Amino acid sequence: MFKSLIQPGMPVSEYTNEQTETPENRVIRQLVEALLFEQICPYDYQNGYFYFNLNQTDYKTKGKITGFSRIRLESKHLYTRRGNNWHHIHLAELVDNLPASQKVKNRLISELKQTVSLCRWNHQYLTRLNSRRELSYVELESAIDEGHPYHPCFKARTGFNTNDHQKYGPEAANCFQLHWLAVRRCYLKRSFASSSDHAFWQQELEQNSFVQLHTVLAKQTHEPSAFALLPVHPWQWLNIKPKLAAAIQNQQVFYLGAAGDYYQASISVRTLLNVIHPGKANIKLPLNMVNTSSLRTIENHSICTAPALSNWLETLWQSDPFLQEYMILLPEYAGISLANDGNEFQPWVDELADQLGVIFRQSIHRHTDKCTLPFVALTAIEQDKKPFIDPWIQSYGCQKWLKHLIKISVIPIWHLLVKHGIALEAHAQNLLIEHQQGWPQKVILRDFHESLEYVPDFLAEPDLAPVFSELNTCYQSAKPDQYYWMSSVEALRELFVDTLFVFNLADLAVLLEMHYQFPEQQFWQLIFQAFQDYQRAGLTGTARLQKINIFKSDIQTESLLKKKFSEKSSAEFHHAIQNPLADKNRQSQILNRLFSAELNSESS
Repeated sequence: MFKSLIQPGMPVSEYTNEQTETPENRVIRQLVEALLFEQICPYDYQNGYFYFNLNQTDYKTKGKITGFSRIRLESKHLYTRRGNNWHHIHLAELVDNLPASQKVKNRLISELKQTVSLCRWNHQYLTRLNSRRELSYVELESAIDEGHPYHPCFKARTGFNTNDHQKYGPEAANCFQLHWLAVRRCYLKRSFASSSDHAFWQQELEQNSFVQLHTVLAKQTHEPSAFALLPVHPWQWLNIKPKLAAAIQNQQVFYLGAAGDYYQASISVRTLLNVIHPGKANIKLPLNMVNTSSLRTIENHSICTAPALSNWLETLWQSDPFLQEYMILLPEYAGISLANDGNEFQPWVDELADQLGVIFRQSIHRHTDKCTLPFVALTAIEQDKKPFIDPWIQSYGCQKWLKHLIKISVIPIWHLLVKHGIALEAHAQNLLIEHQQGWPQKVILRDFHESLEYVPDFLAEPDLAPVFSELNTCYQSAKPDQYYWMSSVEALRELFVDTLFVFNLADLAVLLEMHYQFPEQQFWQLIFQAFQDYQRAGLTGTARLQKINIFKSDIQTESLLKKKFSEKSSAEFHHAIQNPLADKNRQSQILNRLFSAELNSESS
């Protein structure tokens, strides 16, 4: 029998994704879930309740443990003891009792309160559609406003006020133009296929906008050819304008105003979708805004490395019929970043290196005319209290639909890892699904510049990898685990499992059990079976599959909340979890049998 690591708790119906849950209750629930999941505080689990202690204060919460050790709590039953009685948890009191410095607690409570505030604004001012099921892809990028289902700071957006949230958050679907700078060429690094800046911008901009910007530049300098264009998010421009004052005064930078097409923020906020010409590039711009665990700037080194990574992936895709059948890539084909590579070092260039720059990603409209949706939609709940995917489940049946979803999404990403040696950060925000009337067709991957990892010795075709030392000087003395190349395949498996399972499909597993009584154990059994089928197909040698070992019982996962507790933004934190795909005895037999068959085939 398949061995389930899911612990039984209270009846499944108790653990619905409550639409009546207040923003503060949701924040408290997700904070406590993360505390328990990441083992920040020890707990006892008895009769469907978790009991734990923080700063000599007792707590109890009603819930259960699900796949990959994820904790699922019911927000109506989150209690703290005061005297002899149990009372509902208050957010400020909970944060005050956390095992963190006062500085960290002050920052955390600010982000949590901002999350609550922006959720309340959404509830008050945004019209909730009866159903989002018929919306287009671009409309869904705005309408899916639930935020991260695990991280308690799921809508913190530190630095945004409610006016910024309305203007630049995806929920309000507000449209805006980019602002533009002209920067001396010696302070810019550019990576694109066009033969010149002029040719590149004529492709990216409408002629009128191109002429407008150059006219404004020509009025400010007698040497316009010494400058190159750089777009800036309008919020970011206001944020960094004081830091550019000296550069503008010294005529190293000119501000050219707003121009060009109108854009709308995607779910990720900093990636913008062109609403005038949808087939044109998605524009990714840095923001000095904190959301979940990260400052949403863009690491300077990655901006001009992005096209090289995309070219690498495209080369592999073009040589692999299996990937072509099930996967679409959205290449990041151009990047412009600040660089102090000239003869005159300027402090403002280094100071703003991660805060100014742009990445151009191909639009989904260039790759398919079929229906597409963000992967996050698969776990959304509509106003009728049914899942977004309900019509599809009713039409195809839960098991049939799920098996095909696994086939077109999990297995191609797995194939890229085990066959070629490349792991991608395939969380629900980075994935799209192409479908036909709800029947999954292909998985669509994006956002490679900060999410790709590999181990040099595990690459199937190492000669195809970019020569990173030629892309940026920072790579020349870099150590493994610092940028894209890892020291161990364990890191690749962790990235694959974390992003695709722990913080992604694990939520779909719970949803299917809640709403369709489809047992979570059976969900993981189907994925287990899909991996077995892949092994039997012989697309990848058994030795390579054994190196990754997706069936290891105890694995490491990233501790996102612990990262918040640290005052070192670059620090990494991990904790052990149980793998519901693990079955040591059966997997050992299967792998040994396949390995023996492979050896016999080679010897004959």
